[in-house]
Amino acid sequence: MSHYRPRAGLCAPLFLAAALRIMTGVGLLQFALLATAQAPAPLPPISDPNRAQNTVLIPDRGDVTVLKLDDQLRVGKPINDGQALTFTSSDSIDGIVDREMGLKGRAQIRRNGAVIKADEIKYDPDSDVANLLGNTEFSKGNASFKGPKARFRVDAREGEMETPRYELRDNRASGNAKKLTIETADIFVFDKATYTTCTPENLDWYFTASTLEIDNEQKEMVGTHGVMRFFDIPIAYVPYFTAPTSNQRRSGILAPVVGYNSNNGIDVTQPYYVNIAPNRDLLLVPRVMGQRGVQLGAKYQFLDPLYAGTLGGDYLPYDRKTGTDRWRYDWQQRQAFTGGLGPGGIPLPGSWTGYANVARVSDSLYPTDFSQSIAGAVTSQFRQEVGTVKNLTGSLSNWNVATKAVTFQTLQPDPTVTVQSPYNILPNVSATYNSRLSPTVADASGKYLTIPTGPVTTFSTDFTRFAYNVNSNLAAAPAGYLYSQADRTVIKGAMSLPQITPAYYITPKVSFQSNTYAATAAVTSNSLQGAAPPAQGFTIPTFSLDSGLAFEREAAELKGFFGRDMLLTMEPRAFYVYTPYQSQALTPLFDTTDAGFGVTQIFSENTFIGNDRIADNNKLTGGITSRMIEASTGAERANLTLAQRQDFTGQRVGLNGNIANPTTYSDTLGSASVRFLGNLSADMFGQYNTQLNKFVQTTVGGSWRPTTGRSVNFGYRNVWTPPTQAFGPTPATLAQTTTDQYNISGQWPISREVSVLGRWGYDALTTKTLNTLVALEWMRDCWTLRGAYSQLVNTSQITTTQVLFQIEFRGFGSAGSNPVDIMRLNVPGYMPTSKPIPPSIYENYQ
Repeated sequence: MSHYRPRAGLCAPLFLAAALRIMTGVGLLQFALLATAQAPAPLPPISDPNRAQNTVLIPDRGDVTVLKLDDQLRVGKPINDGQALTFTSSDSIDGIVDREMGLKGRAQIRRNGAVIKADEIKYDPDSDVANLLGNTEFSKGNASFKGPKARFRVDAREGEMETPRYELRDNRASGNAKKLTIETADIFVFDKATYTTCTPENLDWYFTASTLEIDNEQKEMVGTHGVMRFFDIPIAYVPYFTAPTSNQRRSGILAPVVGYNSNNGIDVTQPYYVNIAPNRDLLLVPRVMGQRGVQLGAKYQFLDPLYAGTLGGDYLPYDRKTGTDRWRYDWQQRQAFTGGLGPGGIPLPGSWTGYANVARVSDSLYPTDFSQSIAGAVTSQFRQEVGTVKNLTGSLSNWNVATKAVTFQTLQPDPTVTVQSPYNILPNVSATYNSRLSPTVADASGKYLTIPTGPVTTFSTDFTRFAYNVNSNLAAAPAGYLYSQADRTVIKGAMSLPQITPAYYITPKVSFQSNTYAATAAVTSNSLQGAAPPAQGFTIPTFSLDSGLAFEREAAELKGFFGRDMLLTMEPRAFYVYTPYQSQALTPLFDTTDAGFGVTQIFSENTFIGNDRIADNNKLTGGITSRMIEASTGAERANLTLAQRQDFTGQRVGLNGNIANPTTYSDTLGSASVRFLGNLSADMFGQYNTQLNKFVQTTVGGSWRPTTGRSVNFGYRNVWTPPTQAFGPTPATLAQTTTDQYNISGQWPISREVSVLGRWGYDALTTKTLNTLVALEWMRDCWTLRGAYSQLVNTSQITTTQVLFQIEFRGFGSAGSNPVDIMRLNVPGYMPTSKPIPPSIYENYQ
């Protein structure tokens, strides 16, 4: 079998070509050996300070400057036009020196990033006029213009072009005009112009204007008598308009938001953006609702090195449905009084910072009636909080001092369900000490973190004054006995000695907590509240011992399934905690609740969250975790955790009094997570009651996301609540299933241009659909149409239905009500189909 190598006009065997090359090389070697080896002379150094350092001199060509070869394009500093040189090139040149110059055949004039091209260029230096004939082109930055002929003043950067075609690569725009007038290097004026971001093959929409001025430096365009055409059908007319030609911020009218809401009727919002400064802006949001009236809104944002935040609000002078005025305000700010803020707003050591988070609405149904997102529609509580934190320095650098004040506005949107109001905090003052407050540092090699050694000591003291206005909201009073005012002082201390190695860890810890109270019982006529007993404090110590091991091995048996080398780990853990029993039946309940029962809580020292309850413990928790990890990347493909707690004496301290018949058994917890190849994942959690032989909690979720824009999600949750005993004003409850819900969601393309989205949530207890979403996205190369139908059960008596439509013209604007937020909230993994591709700085490089 012969092996041939293709050559122009000849096909020769490879072995013949190799033989000829070897013979030729041997013959020439004899002549090469007669010469003396000598390195080439070094290039002379550059002594001219005005010459760029990326140029060299070629000795055999004389003093000729050429570009030095480089492995990448580099961006230089901008040069003024008056200091830039002018370069010309063409196939031939003729004319009279200093009077007329003619460039013919691929003629070009270049200056400071601007390029003029034509088949023929005639340039008169006296008048500085260049006449271009045939295939004329002018390019500057990411803007280019082409036409049959043009006339330019080269030094003045002025000119004209007939019937030009233009392209603005900053936002992928293009168009044509009857005439182009170049006023400066960056200002272009068109007569009878069109503007579009569509490709010439799919000119679905375009904008026509009598005059159109594009400022390439300010990145904006101004036009008169503009007509928007969609599939050649006029859909909008404006006598005068301004619009950006890039994604830079600028003041002006934004796209209107139009939709339909069952609570408000036709809903139209026309935002106006004010670019006050690079670090400040203002958004004005007038809104017209067919069934309610005109609402005025605004949002102010500010950002400085020492402070940042937002201030916003809405006001409806007269709601035609309720006959009242309705309002909302929201103020969020963080500030560094001394010191400064690091990345992410984290205070630097020794700094003194403050913050504010204040929001309030006029009535309980305000979020339901006016919110334009599902998350906002189900909000039932607004907080008004201000606070400050001081990191001490010097010998007290391990101390932090903080104070805050918090009040709450608790809404009651559902008359059949009462939302309990928390106590207001007026104020809270705390001081904390941590012997390891300084951040962890890397070792000498920089590859690993240095683990601190030695004991860890923490201490804190906390004073809080709780207050509750009994007469204003007795129906939603906090659970338990009611106090109009109470002072609580909490002192905590702990010392631990962690011993951590790559194979095991063991951490003994001793801690204590001491609470004192001075409370004033509320006097009410509500018999359910009862008379509050004198508040009782406590001082309780705790001992805990946390330990764990870590084993791993190469799992060759998993390589066939995952297609790569895998590691299998086995991580047993044992956690023991002992806290003596002390009755807390007479201890008030201000900010404490049950921590629940999960994989994280089962390894904790206290089964309550807050400072008013300390659970008595004599418990040993054992658990084991196994992980499947990719050996090359460290990515976790699967994990499985099983845990169970043994209570040797039975917990007697309950949230609402002592537990009459404590049990020593513990439910078994299990969780699993799998991440298969192909973006298929599943997560499961279960809490199994061995005494009742019943799953108390079950959560199952899964998703499949094979590619961007394709996702299917499934979720199920079931919660069974055991019975509780009555204590004081708190009535007993029966065992019952409190949650039994399903949800399915997904995003999937049905063609290359159309994608559908949906979500369905169902409550099996009430046999009702909780929320429904049906949406569609139709994407072309220069526009995207989105439509969504959403139905949400806000309360037992209110169901909100929304119909949202939006058409987005890429690089120009949009109209309608943007349903992207509601899609992202309802469909995990949702990705908008239209994503602008930013232009490269070398895209128009010549």
